[in-house]
Amino acid sequence: MTSFLLQRLVLPRAETTEPLLYVRAQGDVSFANETALLVKGAEISFDTSFGVFAAGRWRRLTSVDCLSVTVHASGSGRIELVGVRSAVRGLSLRENIVASAGISSSGKTTLEVPDFTKSSIGTYFVRVSAEQSDVVVSGGQWTTTTTAPREVRLSLSITTFNRQDYVKPTVAKVLQLVENVDSLRDHMRILVVDNARNISFDTAPNAPISVVQNPNLGGAGGFARGIIHLRDEGWSTHVLLMDDDITLEPEALVRTFALFTFARVDAV
Repeated sequence: MTSFLLQRLVLPRAETTEPLLYVRAQGDVSFANETALLVKGAEISFDTSFGVFAAGRWRRLTSVDCLSVTVHASGSGRIELVGVRSAVRGLSLRENIVASAGISSSGKTTLEVPDFTKSSIGTYFVRVSAEQSDVVVSGGQWTTTTTAPREVRLSLSITTFNRQDYVKPTVAKVLQLVENVDSLRDHMRILVVDNARNISFDTAPNAPISVVQNPNLGGAGGFARGIIHLRDEGWSTHVLLMDDDITLEPEALVRTFALFTFARVDAV
């Protein structure tokens, strides 16, 4: 069966200023090049803002009916899938290990979430421990084999006015993401609405990006121009409006794309 990517397990990058948004560490753990090295006896857990899988919301808002997580890791250790339930009115939390396995010699260890649709567990996260030897973790992904109810073609419309220092890194991140993530390739494009009429990009001829020069009509005018342009073009099923002065976490786009793909019609 074909698996669809819902979200990834993201580790801190070189430019990350708040690593606790991604992962917690106990013991001797070091991070480099989006990998984690766990010295024997150490552990990391993804019970963080970017690390958890918000199962309750996915059940309520989407048609996803099964879930698994795959961790890319090598070494001798253990991977645990932890479920978190809210107690009385959300005032306390209860954690339970719902699945676990030793790290596979193949470098990829997959755990299935039991009874995903019937479970009352609101949040899941992964914990990795180094037991008999050091362990290297290089990320992972949450996936489903649920049939996608629709094909999404997502355009990112960025309105800018002399913000090249922000927009160019954002565009570079998105293009790299589209190239590296199979589900996004040929399904995500960038439109830059340039209110200053002076921005250019050094990209490959077939890169999924286009630039529209626009009078300086402000943010609202730029966003309106982007929507009209994309509507007339006819390719996009969804449009995401983006500011030009952001530092982008690309993982947000992976999750947005997946949510659009599986969203219930009555929840949109």
